[in-house]
Parts: sequence; structure tokens; C-alpha cells
Amino acid sequence: SRVVCTTWRALHPRHCKPSVRMIALEDTVQVKHIDREGKKFDKVSRLDCRSENYDIEFVIDVNTDLYPVKLNEKMSVALATSLQAGVPDPGTYMPNAGDSLLDQYDYAMYGKVYKWVEEKEKSSNAVSIYVSFGGLLMMVRGDPRHLKDLQPDGRVYLLMRKV
Repeated sequence: SRVVCTTWRALHPRHCKPSVRMIALEDTVQVKHIDREGKKFDKVSRLDCRSENYDIEFVIDVNTDLYPVKLNEKMSVALATSLQAGVPDPGTYMPNAGDSLLDQYDYAMYGKVYKWVEEKEKSSNAVSIYVSFGGLLMMVRGDPRHLKDLQPDGRVYLLMRKV
């Protein structure tokens, strides 16, 4: 269900019914490969990760100059549609908006789902979702039941911290 609020009310959560689900997916992942196809950029690495609880595959471009990552390292990863509990994402960063999911993570990116592909194979019930973070990319592949909150053209936050 969605919160029906004016823009002003969306920015002031006490005036809205808090029914917006902000975390679409949260799991611990392990880095299985770094730059499997070779390093393309000096400060960016492509991480191949596998989640522990939902058996989801992640391929994530990360600015390793800002957030260094090691092979076999474990991280908590969250995909969120909003940073504030019960408040739809306003589309702009508001640093003084109060408590935020950003406070719980070390690395964050904000992007847009640009491709959503449902696999047609009978042996596989999976969906692949592609997100662009202004040039850095992510692909998430797994059971559509766990990825249903990530919709085509939707905005999403990728949040990471080391475990």
C-alpha cells in the first residue's frame, strides 16, 4: 500500500500514515570475485557477490577508492526505496530530515532501475534487475518474490557495510 500525501506532508512523516516499506531487500553477501573480466577503471571494481539467506546474485560496481573491498569479505547489503521510515522518497537528499538509513551504513549509492528481465526458462524462476547509479552499475538476480519491490523506472538506494 502507498501513503497518499501532498509533497509537504511527505516530508513531514507525523502527518502521514507510515505504510511505505523502505527496505526492499536486506541480506549478508560474500564477495566471490573482484574484477572477473579485468579491471576497467582505476578507482572502480566490479564485485560478484552471493547472498546468504535468499540465494541472490549481485554484480556491483563500487568506488574502491572510497570503499575498499577484499575477496571473500562479507557485507550487509540493503536495497531501499526510501531512507526514512514510513516516508516515500522525495527525490532529493535532505540532510536535516532526521534519522536515516544512511546512519546505519558505510557506503551508499542512489540510482534508477533501467531494466527488469524475467527469465523464460522452465527450470529457473528468476528475475534480473539492472540499476544505474550515474555510471556505476548493479545487476541483481534471484527469485522474484524477494525482488518484487524493485520496479522498472523505480528509484533505489544501495546501502553497504562490512560485517
